[in-house]
Amino acid sequence: MSYCFNPNCSNPQNSDDGKFCQQCGSKLLLNSVSDQGESVIYRGIQLIGQGGFGRTFLAVEESQTVTSDCVIKQFFPQSRNIEKATEFFQQEAERLQTLGQHPQIPKGLGYFQQEGYQYLVQEFIEGKNLAQELQEKGAFDQEKIMVILKDLLPVLQFIHEHKVIHRDIKPENIIRRFDDPKTTGNLVLVDFGAAKLVTGGMLPKTGTVIGSAAYTAPEQLMGKAVFASDLYSLGVTCIHLMTNVPPFDLFDSTEGNWVWRDYLKTPVSDPLGSILDKMLQGATRYRYHSAAAILQQINPKPDYVTPMPGLIINSEIGFKPLSKQPKLISPSPAISVDKIPPGKPINKITQIQEAIQKRLEPHGIVQVQVNKTQINQLTIVLNRDEEREIKYKHLVPIIGYELTNFQLNTIDKVKILGRVNNSEVPEWQSSLKVDRKTQWKNTIIRFQNNNVSSQLSKIKTPAFWIDQIQRREFWIDGLMMAMIVFIFADKIIILKPIISLLIAGGFWGVKYLVNRAYPLNVNQLFITITTLFLVFGWLDLRIWVQGSFGIILAGLFMSMPIFFSRHSS
Repeated sequence: MSYCFNPNCSNPQNSDDGKFCQQCGSKLLLNSVSDQGESVIYRGIQLIGQGGFGRTFLAVEESQTVTSDCVIKQFFPQSRNIEKATEFFQQEAERLQTLGQHPQIPKGLGYFQQEGYQYLVQEFIEGKNLAQELQEKGAFDQEKIMVILKDLLPVLQFIHEHKVIHRDIKPENIIRRFDDPKTTGNLVLVDFGAAKLVTGGMLPKTGTVIGSAAYTAPEQLMGKAVFASDLYSLGVTCIHLMTNVPPFDLFDSTEGNWVWRDYLKTPVSDPLGSILDKMLQGATRYRYHSAAAILQQINPKPDYVTPMPGLIINSEIGFKPLSKQPKLISPSPAISVDKIPPGKPINKITQIQEAIQKRLEPHGIVQVQVNKTQINQLTIVLNRDEEREIKYKHLVPIIGYELTNFQLNTIDKVKILGRVNNSEVPEWQSSLKVDRKTQWKNTIIRFQNNNVSSQLSKIKTPAFWIDQIQRREFWIDGLMMAMIVFIFADKIIILKPIISLLIAGGFWGVKYLVNRAYPLNVNQLFITITTLFLVFGWLDLRIWVQGSFGIILAGLFMSMPIFFSRHSS
């Protein structure tokens, strides 16, 4: 079917091979000229969207031997400020030429005019946007949200490095290619019609208010969008996908804060919750200022060593030890670099093998085998074709960087073997070892990345306590622990009154762990503790509890939060 581009046509559908509309007589084919001076012909197939600035069509390029799908935006603004709208449309065409180099941004294929209308041609992304996915499959769980963040934050980092603010991040503008939903790299950010190029000056200038209000940051609503405005919109997108509730309903306007946790379908971990909370801060000074900062929190510093100078390259056969540092070679971006849990590097063996294989194929290596031969050692076997000589020593730094990319925090030595066509006897052998200085540095990094030490370090900061005292749960926890201390220090005495502090601390620890796994009915728990406090105070008794009964009684108090989790009910 051919679709007429004339916006005033009353019957735009035509036959597949028509050249003129049977209803209005307009041309059905759009003609453009490529950068190489060749004629390019487009035929509209289907209308897939329309708005105040124009319409969007699914089209095919017929000028090539094999027709290819594409998307064509037709520009005819219906607003009064035609000059401003024209400027936005032209800017989108220019930015797609540059930003389209990223694999997760549609490529700009052309920009031209015909019969008084302007047209923008871009790559067609086959898939469904996240709004459609939400409607079909329901609320997203934490795993899917983490995939979205890991997938889109590098894209935002890319466009921000090119001084561009997207200004319209929302589920409708994020398309998932038809692929495995649990893999990264298949989310595409589309619609740069509202994007803004940042030029000169440190302070944002007041400009046009644009974007989708439900997802728009406060400063953008005032016409002063900054890079952090996109991070805010991405945060709103995430909580909308997790709750399947309109963003306006997730914000309590009377209290001035987000209440998205009240609408969660599945629980969210504290680390992810804190990341989203910071992305959703109304004041930009409390919000993340860059996508890289969020990625750093999602993927902490590497636990594995930097290959040079941290890795000592020892040669045993084939060449002398290197006296100079080889040229740095950046790791391959094609393989996921998610942090490997301590003691489980074996889970990444296949990906390590694929990454090294891909990087070494241009150097003549036909097969790579990776095995964990000891607790702290990897063995990498490089097989070459007998007809091609290999300079193995040049491959050592490449392997080192690929291994560093995977952050193998339990591997201290890597044994590398070179051989011909799977022969049993290697023709070359080398090893990568971690020196003591780097081992010590890695120990410090692991400690810094530890969740417990990270939380303890925050206690020293005034910001931590300011944030805590603003939370209702902080005061409820304090009151419940105080009442438990009173009950066991003054009424029910086990060994010594000081033991009451340990019981109260154990109660809080159990409550924290339960709350991380399942939603907790804090109000009912608080009412129960208060009731027990009043009863023991009214009885005005003091009893000494000895032996196993005292331990059981203390255990019941400490495990009380378990009985008030929604999972248990």
